[in-house]
Amino acid sequence: MAGKRTFLVFFLFLVAFSVALSTEQINEVSKTNTVVIDGENITYTVTAGLLPVADQNGKEMVRIFSVSYERLLEREDPSRPVTFAFNGGPGVAAMFLHLGAFGPRVVDRSGDGTEIPAPPYSLVDNPYTLLDVTDLVFIDPVGTGYSEVADGIDPQRFWDVKEDVAVFAGFIQSYLDWSGRRRSPVYILGESYGGIRGSYLASYLQDLGVFPEGIIFISPVFDLGTIQWSSMDDTALALSIPTYTAAAWYHGKLPAYLMTDLQKAIDLSRKWVEEEYIVSLWKGSGLSEERKWEAASKLGDFTGIDVEVLYKRDLRVNAVEFATLLLEEEGRSLSMYDARITAFGPYVGDSNDEAMFALSGQLKTCANDYFKRELGYLTTLPYRSGNAEVYLNWNWESGRPAPVSPDSLNTGYPDASKALAQAIIRAPYFKVFVASGRFDLECPYESVAYSLNHLEIPKSLQKNITHKVYPGGHMIYFNPQAQKQLLEDLRDFYNR
Repeated sequence: MAGKRTFLVFFLFLVAFSVALSTEQINEVSKTNTVVIDGENITYTVTAGLLPVADQNGKEMVRIFSVSYERLLEREDPSRPVTFAFNGGPGVAAMFLHLGAFGPRVVDRSGDGTEIPAPPYSLVDNPYTLLDVTDLVFIDPVGTGYSEVADGIDPQRFWDVKEDVAVFAGFIQSYLDWSGRRRSPVYILGESYGGIRGSYLASYLQDLGVFPEGIIFISPVFDLGTIQWSSMDDTALALSIPTYTAAAWYHGKLPAYLMTDLQKAIDLSRKWVEEEYIVSLWKGSGLSEERKWEAASKLGDFTGIDVEVLYKRDLRVNAVEFATLLLEEEGRSLSMYDARITAFGPYVGDSNDEAMFALSGQLKTCANDYFKRELGYLTTLPYRSGNAEVYLNWNWESGRPAPVSPDSLNTGYPDASKALAQAIIRAPYFKVFVASGRFDLECPYESVAYSLNHLEIPKSLQKNITHKVYPGGHMIYFNPQAQKQLLEDLRDFYNR
């Protein structure tokens, strides 16, 4: 994906290697535990292990590491859902959703999610787990976690948009058979790049005869064109401005008339983008000097960036530049993953992204301890929370939509929107829940809304989609207040 910015990748402290099937670890461990949810003791079984996935000829190709949680019930309930969850990257394990959000054990957190935790780190029982409404299976893709490829198999084969989906679908089918859950309602839960993976996966599973009831997206991307900046395409820039407004409001950088109410400021920003900013960008060098200064002045109001800087940049400031410019005079930069959080110096990537640097370190420490000490999953291998080799060698080509005609080419971005639309159209009961963080510069709310608003589905099916915004960043759930509201909304979604 040459020339595109590295996005959604949690690759600090990461190990870039893959391993073949190993005798250094056991296949599975299982334990029983209890968590209190809304005053009720819920007993569950947690199982961690490797599950083989074979090709169409029955040849074992990979063994996927997962951690599953099943609530222990007095009698079998075929109507109880099972949710398959994964993070993004590509090349990121399910650690964030698992131990940061929805598992019954999560990293300790407090405040509003902007505090940077200091060691020692520990896990605590999670009052916001989804285990009261669904069983949970957290899946680590090939090249991450403890997942392995078979001897003689090149792991890079699976670092591909479509091949990755095929492995996930194979895992889900194997899990449903292994656990006797073929009759259970199936849900998919994906974060970040999980928007692309999950959309393709829903449609692919339908082709295989597995019909998900619903899908949940946390801070997703469906079409990379909505978040990738290009000198010849201003879509991503325009869709980012309301999030810049939210970030500038949080840091007190907007003019007085916009500081009184966050939502009002965002609404005014969005209206201006739709009615004036896009028109100015469209004109390019044909924009008059007077109109250019007027646009720069208004853009300065909505972003907190110096008007002259905006003028010299032809009204174009991408998210990485914005992360550096907003607090440049104070010697600080914003986190791309949560613009409320700042670090010293200009933004240079994950290495000084305070949200990613500190939070991923906390999660990695707790993940290794949880699997090996608390669950007793014995292995000499480190848990690979992310793998830069996967991302850097990812084949994006298979994720591009097919050309519109036999004599045309599609050299654009991977776009899973058509796959999601197909899944919705083919199963009118299929429901979609999307959660966005108001301060997420990686996958801004408006970028997600743009994709959803352009799905090619009948108006009668648009009611199947719910899109909500929460007071957090890319990892919404690190703000306990946002996580509580998200949990309530998801409970309603499952029970709908």
